[in-house]
Amino acid sequence: MAAPKDRPQIGPFALLGLFIFAWTLIPSAWKAISKTAFDEFQAPLWEISSRISDLSNYWGHQTDSKKTLIAKNRDLARIRADWNLQESRKNNWENELAKMNGLRAHLQALQSQIGLDEPKPFTPVLARVTNRSLSGWWQSISLRKGARDGLRVKQGAIFYDGIAGRLSTVYSSSSELELASSPNFRIVASFRGDDRPVTFQGGGILPGGRPWGMVFDIPHDLQADEKAPLFLVTSALGGTFPSGLPIGHVLELEESGDGLFKTGRVLLPQSLAKISEVTLLLSDS
Repeated sequence: MAAPKDRPQIGPFALLGLFIFAWTLIPSAWKAISKTAFDEFQAPLWEISSRISDLSNYWGHQTDSKKTLIAKNRDLARIRADWNLQESRKNNWENELAKMNGLRAHLQALQSQIGLDEPKPFTPVLARVTNRSLSGWWQSISLRKGARDGLRVKQGAIFYDGIAGRLSTVYSSSSELELASSPNFRIVASFRGDDRPVTFQGGGILPGGRPWGMVFDIPHDLQADEKAPLFLVTSALGGTFPSGLPIGHVLELEESGDGLFKTGRVLLPQSLAKISEVTLLLSDS
């Protein structure tokens, strides 16, 4: 038979159950009053604890050494200076944003008055090269993408060194790309840093294997030499390419036959005749 001290003590559990049962019988109003009274009893204790914390913090700062106070004031000054700097930057950003919004609205108004089309969005499609046909009369490559991939004639293509060319023929699962060096390739272009339009036309491949072209209608005030070449880039006026893509560079300019403009030979990237893949720029228009 188990000793009395080994028997489970059920007295505390019975008292706890009796207390819970009695608490459930108390009306809710009395419960609310009891909770409010208990909170009001605790409030002074919380206030005293908060005041003691503030007082200890105050006397802690009072007992700081002169070096500590100097360091704290230095940190505070840095924080205030950084705050003032952020405030000034915020004002500058707001002013710049207002200027940009004004310029955007002005540009939209000019486009509406002149009747210019909105910039065309392009969807890039990667295509591998399957064959190259490079001769003195034409330069083209065959691609492993066609009409079923969304390709259409006259869509442009680019590669890692600039523009590659333009689609001349599109089949169901393949297509032909006319390279920028082909004499039949002709687009509107401009020089970097100068928005005035010029005309670029492919010229073929030089004896050393360098692709080249010609640029016409160059304004008479432009100059070019080996130390300061002119860099030819695409223009959005043509519609085939977005503006700013590299085409080639011009080392020398000559007077045209009419004497009003200049012409120049454009040296295209050497890698144009060796590309193995291109990115086609598909547009909805």
